[in-house]
Amino acid sequence: MSATENFTLLSRTTLRSTKRKTGEWILSYSTASRPNDPEFRGKTEENTVVKAKLVTRQFGELEFDESIVYHFPNGLPGFEELHNFIIIDDKDTEPLRWLLSTDDTNMVLPLLEASLVAPGIYGEISPEERSSTAFVVVVLHRDPEPITANLKAPIVLNDAARSGRQIVLNSERYSTEYKIN
Repeated sequence: MSATENFTLLSRTTLRSTKRKTGEWILSYSTASRPNDPEFRGKTEENTVVKAKLVTRQFGELEFDESIVYHFPNGLPGFEELHNFIIIDDKDTEPLRWLLSTDDTNMVLPLLEASLVAPGIYGEISPEERSSTAFVVVVLHRDPEPITANLKAPIVLNDAARSGRQIVLNSERYSTEYKIN
């Protein structure tokens, strides 16, 4: 069985399969949504749509469209080698959302939209990033400890550019361990 049989391909595209350290096969493919990747630049049509499947420990098998992948050019602090992520919405854990690395499916972070816990945070973000959606990373403790959120270093996702990054705010108003009631 070839590695590409683990994925659903809905249109013509250039495929490259890579076996990651997790033992899973990850599919890399060229689409217009990856303009910053010189390896794939110019190899596909503008409207190419590709769906891929990932097997995750937490969410099982996920099928997703490549156009929903956010590219983090510098990765995340502590995970600089991971550059591609998707957001998972799970009705059972709303309003939490999950940032899942497509490079290593063992890396998943619980997120809350920043406006739910710190609406003023958008005033601290640079003007060019204010059109992005800001999320805070949540730490889920065992009871009876409260859930905390890192307001000091929100993750900003730009839907139009399909890019993301974690920023550190200079303001002392925000804590890395903000207690959520």
